[in-house]
Amino acid sequence: MKHDFQLKNTVLLMALAAAYPLQAHALAGIAQFTAGEVSVRQSDGRTIALAKGSNIDSGQAIVTGSNGRAQVKFTDGGLISLQPNTEFKIANYVDQNDAKEDRFLVDLLRGSMRAITGLIGKRNRDNYKLTTTTATIGIRGSGFKVGYNPDGSLSISSELDKIEVCNQSGCIGLVAGESVKVVDSTTPPVRTSEQAKVGTPTTQEQEDPTAVGDQVGPTGASSAIGSTTTTLPVMRTFTNIKVNAAGSNGTTAYKVSTAAGATTVFSDNKLLKLDDVNGAEGKWGETGTPQPEANFKSVGNVTDANFIGWGMWTTGQRDYLGTVLLNHVHYIAGRPTSAPEISAMFNPIPYNLTYNMVGSTAPTYDGAIGTLNGASLVLTFGSAAYDFSATINTSFANFTDSATSLTGSSFTGVNGYIKGDLIGSGAAFAGLTYSKPLTNGPVTGAIVFTKP
Repeated sequence: MKHDFQLKNTVLLMALAAAYPLQAHALAGIAQFTAGEVSVRQSDGRTIALAKGSNIDSGQAIVTGSNGRAQVKFTDGGLISLQPNTEFKIANYVDQNDAKEDRFLVDLLRGSMRAITGLIGKRNRDNYKLTTTTATIGIRGSGFKVGYNPDGSLSISSELDKIEVCNQSGCIGLVAGESVKVVDSTTPPVRTSEQAKVGTPTTQEQEDPTAVGDQVGPTGASSAIGSTTTTLPVMRTFTNIKVNAAGSNGTTAYKVSTAAGATTVFSDNKLLKLDDVNGAEGKWGETGTPQPEANFKSVGNVTDANFIGWGMWTTGQRDYLGTVLLNHVHYIAGRPTSAPEISAMFNPIPYNLTYNMVGSTAPTYDGAIGTLNGASLVLTFGSAAYDFSATINTSFANFTDSATSLTGSSFTGVNGYIKGDLIGSGAAFAGLTYSKPLTNGPVTGAIVFTKP
């Protein structure tokens, strides 16, 4: 009987081994960056300090202290950035370049983190799950941030494309820039304008590429681990950012105000190109020698809900029923204020809001770069559409342009000198581009204002 018992156990162990490979010790990734107090709790319960370059296996947990931060690059090219006082467990990680078998199942037990998904999420998005004490996060895109609040609730923000947040009450989908707050496991998540409070990666953390999910070898497997990489800007694609732009070709001004659903591609906070898929403006993009990202300005980061960015391409082109080469393309970009939020600002008695200028591009005319001497913007609310009054004063070395005053009803569909939008929650910003026609071509530029 004793021999029979041992045999049965041997058979059982062999069956379990076949059904559940020893994934607890499978390499999941490497510690790309650590700072402060960071440790790894192994599957047998032992805890050791985690250093940069250390291997991290499936089944292990990473714990950061009050001053600890860590960044982990996974074998599939995914990335997570852990903030202080965080406990993050890699519950079940399998990367075999097999959509059916691969798994990225992790737990955030406390603290906060950012994530950019890798190839496992691309091969089979249903096999990528982040579990918390109150909700589960699945992906429909490639980036998000999540953090516990002091009261025990959870804040979640989508940064790249789409995610899905589920608990016992059901699921809610988020696109880039949207956020929810989860109070507990049974209460439906509530949409909020507040982003999850997750710290921005430090300069040292950003020395390595973060958009590593597209680094693949010739077989389609990730080449992130053990490969040599160089520092690259973070490339991001969005479909909820509105762009207004103005450029010139000779004496002709070309302007764009993208329609809903237009695709935009950013390098860090710099706009690289746009595809106005639902409008009549076609594709716009920077050409020639690219200008450094540092030349392009913004309030916030492109993943923030209230982001607004502005800049100028020295040369560009427009593709729509043919290609038009453009000079000095000025643009503003941001997520437009929703129609319900704008409607909420209307009063029975009209009232004015004088916005304050926070940034601009240097105006251009006939190949010359000039100076924006001043600009003002007043919005009047109190009817079904807000009215605007703008004054723009520019000058150039060879002449002084007179101040231009413009008025109209809202910015949407303005086909004259100005194209613009209200940007962010509660119309936090207003951004506009202008193109004033003169003899040798248009005076063009971009201006960003903030709500008082």
